[in-house]
Amino acid sequence: MNSYKTEEEKKKQAAIFIDGANLFFTQRHLGWQIDFSRLMSYFLSAYASVQANYYVPASEPVSEENAAFTRVLKAHGFSITSKPVKKIVNKGTGEVIMKGNLDVELVVDALCAVDDYDTFILFSGDSDFLPLLRALKEKNKEVIVYSTQGLSARELLSEPGIAFIDLAGFRERIGQVRPGESVRTSAVMGSSGEDHPVRLPDIGEMFTGTVLKVAPYGIFLSNPYHAKCLLPLSFLGITKYVSDLTAIVRMTDVFDVVVFQVNTSRDIAEITVKLADRKMSEDLASRISG
Repeated sequence: MNSYKTEEEKKKQAAIFIDGANLFFTQRHLGWQIDFSRLMSYFLSAYASVQANYYVPASEPVSEENAAFTRVLKAHGFSITSKPVKKIVNKGTGEVIMKGNLDVELVVDALCAVDDYDTFILFSGDSDFLPLLRALKEKNKEVIVYSTQGLSARELLSEPGIAFIDLAGFRERIGQVRPGESVRTSAVMGSSGEDHPVRLPDIGEMFTGTVLKVAPYGIFLSNPYHAKCLLPLSFLGITKYVSDLTAIVRMTDVFDVVVFQVNTSRDIAEITVKLADRKMSEDLASRISG
């Protein structure tokens, strides 16, 4: 499918519905993780407005990693629907089955909000959603499915009137970027073969980033700008002496930052940011031993 959007298409309203459990296995199959800030930026550049909905079973107690992931999603505009995973015991065999399906919730929400969007975007390869997709087509909605062929039902791939996009070719646009990886900063290549500009932030602009790597001199953060982003130790707002930054920063931490400097003189654009969250500064300082 051609990912380039005409001006007319950019006036459309889109609704994204993500089957979190299915997407988890899709990412594992692909071997890379989605950066949800980049994912949202990608769709916001293509549509006039975007509703983003994420459906995921909730394990109890909630782990720190899952809590941090939830904060990242909410920070980037995702609405999250979850329900506890149920343990069902087979009385005959004693086998314990874990059940946490949210397909019904996703379908109901999609139909209830049908007047609020022109384009329905589903992240799932599950054929159980096929009746929903057909119903939306009957209502003259554009329907797009994002998954990967290795894990997608054949019924979805062959269904007429439904655009299927394989995530395998989208790593450059929505994948997490690790420090030092080569990412084009001037443009992102669409499937049409045309270049589409990648916007870099303005000084003073704020965004939320997650931890990619911790170095002695600072923290490398995820960001929606396809850039190398550093939060220096000196910009953390910590007055105590920090002998080992890796000892106080957790990979599950989420940072609200403000852009201090943008450097485009190198092959990979570099962004320097300051921590804008006083509570996080205090939290980091409290982790310093002694």
